[in-house]
Amino acid sequence: MTFADLQSEVARRSTKNQSGSEYTAGIKVAINAALFRICRESPWRVLRRTTTFQTVTSYTTGSGAVTANLNSKAITITGATLLTDKVQIGRRIKFGNSGTFYKIETITGETTLTIDEVYSGANTTTETYEILPQEEYNLPPQVSHRMFMWHEMYGYPFKMNFMTDQDFFRTGIYRTIKYIPVAYRMWGQNDAINQPLQPSAMSVSSTVTADTSIAITIFGIVAGYPDSETINTNASNGTTTATGTKLFSFVERVVKSATTTGRIAVVDGQANSIAVIPTGDTTAGILYAKVQLYPLPNVAKTMNVWYYKDPYRLVGDNDVHELGQEFDEAIILLATSKLKAEADIAEGDKFYVLFTEEIRSLKKTNLDKMDFFPVLRRPYGNRQNDAMITGGLLFRQAGANFGPASRQ
Repeated sequence: MTFADLQSEVARRSTKNQSGSEYTAGIKVAINAALFRICRESPWRVLRRTTTFQTVTSYTTGSGAVTANLNSKAITITGATLLTDKVQIGRRIKFGNSGTFYKIETITGETTLTIDEVYSGANTTTETYEILPQEEYNLPPQVSHRMFMWHEMYGYPFKMNFMTDQDFFRTGIYRTIKYIPVAYRMWGQNDAINQPLQPSAMSVSSTVTADTSIAITIFGIVAGYPDSETINTNASNGTTTATGTKLFSFVERVVKSATTTGRIAVVDGQANSIAVIPTGDTTAGILYAKVQLYPLPNVAKTMNVWYYKDPYRLVGDNDVHELGQEFDEAIILLATSKLKAEADIAEGDKFYVLFTEEIRSLKKTNLDKMDFFPVLRRPYGNRQNDAMITGGLLFRQAGANFGPASRQ
C-alpha cells in the first residue's frame, strides 16, 4: 500500500476521516511512528543489507620535498595532488624520521595544507613526509546499531571486533599503528559525506532544471560558532549553482524547504561533495554513521558491512514503506491504536491486542535468525580478553599494545 492508501485505511478505522489538515497530519505521524516501532521490534529479514567500502592507505604522492618552518602551521608538499586525491582533513601526517605526528587541519590547495599545531622541527625545504592511512569512514545510509564488519585481508573471512570508545582509549594504544584492521569503533552521525577541506562558502544545485527557488538551509560551524545559512537554488534554472556567503568549517545538517524533482547537492568551494538531499518530499539529507578502524589500514582493500537498515520516513503520498505488503496490516493496526487511545484507552487497547497478534504471526515467517551481535571487548587485560580481541591472531598482528605483558 502507498502512504496515501495507509492514511485512508487508518482514517477509516480510527473514524478520523473528517476533513482538515490537523487530522491528516496526526494520521501521518501515527503511521510513521508505527513503522519505526515495528522496525525496532525485531531483526526483519527484509531489512537485512550488505555493502562494502574501500580502505585508504598512506599518502606520499609528490617528490617528497616538504617546505616547513619552525613555529608555523603552513606546509607545502611539492608534487602533491591533495585536492584531486581527496585527502581528508583530520588525517595524521609525519615528517622525515620524527616521532611527532600532526593532524591535517585544512587543505588550502593541491600542494598546501595547515597542521593543527605549529611545526616543531628546523626550517626545511627538502624534508620527506607521510600522510597516515585514513581512520574514519562513512557507513551506508540508515545503518542501524545491528551490524558487523569483516574482511578477507588475511586470506580468509575475519570478523572485526566492535569496541566502545571508552574501552579503546583505556588501553592507551597508539592510534598511529599501521596494519590490517582488527577492531572498529562508531561515534557520530550527520548529513555530511565529507567535511569542507578548509572554511568555505557552500554552493547548492539540483540535478533537475525545474527545481528553482528552493530554500536549502545548512547548519554547522562558522568562525568557531554554531551557525546556519539559507541558500536558494537558482530562480530560473535549478541546475545552475547558487553560492552562499558564510564560510563553514563543519557541516552538521542540511534541509530543504519543499518537494524537489531532482537531488540537491551541496559542495564546498573546492568542488568537494559535502551532502546530498534525496528527491521528492523528503526534506532532510541522508544520515551517515561514522566508523573508525584500528589499526590504520596498511593496504587498500575491501571492507564488508552487513547490517539491518533503519527505515526512511514516509512523506509523499506515493511513498511505499520498505517492509513489504505483509506488514501493511500491522502498521494500520498500531497507528489506529495510537489514535484511538487519544480518545478512549479501552478502544486503543483493543486495536493494540490485534496488533500484537499480527506481529506474532509475522515473526513466524519474516523474522531473521540473528546470527551476529556487536560484542564489546576490553583488550589489554588477561589472556582470555587478549585472545578475544585478536580473534586467534598473533598478538603482534593486532598491535604492540595487545597481549600479555610477557609476549611468549
